[in-house]
Amino acid sequence: MNRDIDPLIAGLASVTDRQAGALLPGDAATALADRITATAVPSAAPRRRRSPVMLIGLPLAAAGIAGAAVTAVAMARDGGSGGAPAITPASPRVGLVAALTFTRKGGYIDVRVRDPLADPKRYKEEFAAHGLDVTLSMVPTSPSIVGTVVMMDTSENTTERDVTTITAKGECETGGAGDVCPVGVRIRTGYKGTATIAFGREARPGEKYDSTAPATALGEVMHGMTYRKHRVDEVLAALRKRHVTVPEYRAMEGNASKVLKSGQAPPTWYVHDAVPWAKNQVLLFVGPNPTETAGAQPPSSAPGAPSATPTKTP
Repeated sequence: MNRDIDPLIAGLASVTDRQAGALLPGDAATALADRITATAVPSAAPRRRRSPVMLIGLPLAAAGIAGAAVTAVAMARDGGSGGAPAITPASPRVGLVAALTFTRKGGYIDVRVRDPLADPKRYKEEFAAHGLDVTLSMVPTSPSIVGTVVMMDTSENTTERDVTTITAKGECETGGAGDVCPVGVRIRTGYKGTATIAFGREARPGEKYDSTAPATALGEVMHGMTYRKHRVDEVLAALRKRHVTVPEYRAMEGNASKVLKSGQAPPTWYVHDAVPWAKNQVLLFVGPNPTETAGAQPPSSAPGAPSATPTKTP
């Protein structure tokens, strides 16, 4: 064995996340995270309530989040023979960069996600390092709201100014045709309450969305389609051209919603509404008539269906 390898191995000692966070400037790391999370951006501005609430879509389900991280590696090349890279005692070590960015602005701290694939425990630890009791998670969402805040819940003693969202104009399109989206959170310095926050992440193949935007929003699989009052077979033909499938349907029977599996909806029925379901999949609301009968339950409140109606900040 080459004894020269031993000093190299010894030089690979890891450092803490906080030390490693200095390996990349804040603006460069944030830009890197933006590239990781960039899929599409339409969303609705979230609102805060005193009890847990989904801002868009289904109640939050337990989401398995892969533990991964962006790493920064820096090595110094010495002047030895052969030009082989060497790590010297003065060289930066290999380590994990911070999962979040914290920027102080006046009496507040702006927080954005730098590593969307980090273990949630890292988010919790980094908030705690700033004296904040905040739980942050990443949940699967339809493409147009990836990277945005989809749920925020705070404790009873929280005021309207304690925890708010950071918005970005011109980077997205909301369901109401606006272009302001929540891309981070702003927390008052010294805030002693608790908060639970969820950001949207890209869904894995076959993974159901926890939050959704309208099916025709910019970035969604049905963007630009006209489908309401069209027959089921016509809509299915249009979806096939986009490589989109329909795993389930919902049909109203009085005030109850009936689940129909793929192939069970009569082709001559009409499509009333559509909701993103999973990657390249949508849920269709159908019935025998071109429009819903009077008094029928709206599609967005049908059991088991993601909501297609974004909520707005009060």
